[in-house]
Amino acid sequence: MLQRRVLVLYLRNALKPTPAIEELATSVIERKKMDWRTKNNGVDCGVFTMRHMETYKRDQKPWVTGFVNEDEVNNRQKAQPHLLRTRYLSKIILSEHNMHRLKIIKMANAFDKMPDKERYMKDLDTEIPERMKIYFDRGN
Repeated sequence: MLQRRVLVLYLRNALKPTPAIEELATSVIERKKMDWRTKNNGVDCGVFTMRHMETYKRDQKPWVTGFVNEDEVNNRQKAQPHLLRTRYLSKIILSEHNMHRLKIIKMANAFDKMPDKERYMKDLDTEIPERMKIYFDRGN
């Protein structure tokens, strides 16, 4: 597996070599059976990965993630990653380690105080590129 090889190379260079890193290099990868595995969702792999890391316990049977099967009625599995994305994003934004946290909170409070009709953005074709310029062209 190329991803494992790259991870091992990174760990060897970034950290002091350890037996655990060498064990990872030669270990047999076991692909867990997951009833909630998707065939039609190619965009939420990061959300699924974060939830898997959050809930996986090696000896726990059954593995409880809270995900429903992809083919379940009412398409609840599409809503689940959206909810988790919102939860993870809010934790990242509101983390004390986020150096932009206070600025974002102030912006959100100011937005919340706006009258409803001012909240709707007009001219998105010009607004978005202008905001991108502000945030990404600062150093140039």
